[in-house]
Amino acid sequence: QAKIDNITVDDLEADDPDGARTLVLGWGSTYGPITAAVRRIRRSGGRIAQAHLRHLNPFPANLGAVLDRYETVVIPEMNLGQLATLIRAKYLVDARSYNQVNGMPFKAEQLAAALKEAIDD
Repeated sequence: QAKIDNITVDDLEADDPDGARTLVLGWGSTYGPITAAVRRIRRSGGRIAQAHLRHLNPFPANLGAVLDRYETVVIPEMNLGQLATLIRAKYLVDARSYNQVNGMPFKAEQLAAALKEAIDD
């Protein structure tokens, strides 16, 4: 743990051109589908922010501050929601999981529909 504690990772930057209330947080292979879904929502007038983690251990030092800026945090994952579990435990954020475990990547249209629901809530 001491080795991990001495690692410095870059701060997380959220892509938020419109002052959104909802953040989509991703990591790994979800980058492409999340980006495509966020673009679809923005083209239709929706306001949504996106951030993508490159490091999970340690998390970026400013991750808590980024999460605090948003009312809703959605975490799409191609698993059972391990990142969402870590985020909830460490930052006490009521992150919404959107999970898919079928061996296929997210489809942008499907993900956009799920994110649109999060914005409308």
